[in-house]
Amino acid sequence: MGFWDYVNDEMKKAVGQGISAVKEGAKLGRLKLRVHTLHKKAEGLFAELGGIVYDMAGPPWENPLSMPEVLRLVAEIKKIEKEAALLEEEMKKTRHGASNA
Repeated sequence: MGFWDYVNDEMKKAVGQGISAVKEGAKLGRLKLRVHTLHKKAEGLFAELGGIVYDMAGPPWENPLSMPEVLRLVAEIKKIEKEAALLEEEMKKTRHGASNA
């Protein structure tokens, strides 16, 4: 193999690695955006939940967990937490895969 063939092969490898790194970076960026969006949605739900509980802070006293709206908000927040955890795990795997490459 001549010098030019060696340089050409190395350039092809470098370009392939660069493209792979860009794809992994883009995937991580998309995952981070999805996690951020989920966190913002959960933040809004927490605010709504807090408003309901605050409104109930006066007589007649009532258990907030007896309200269907509160239970719905809690269930939705838990669903968002699970989805965000799965995405964060996927991000961790993507990072781990990139560091092994």
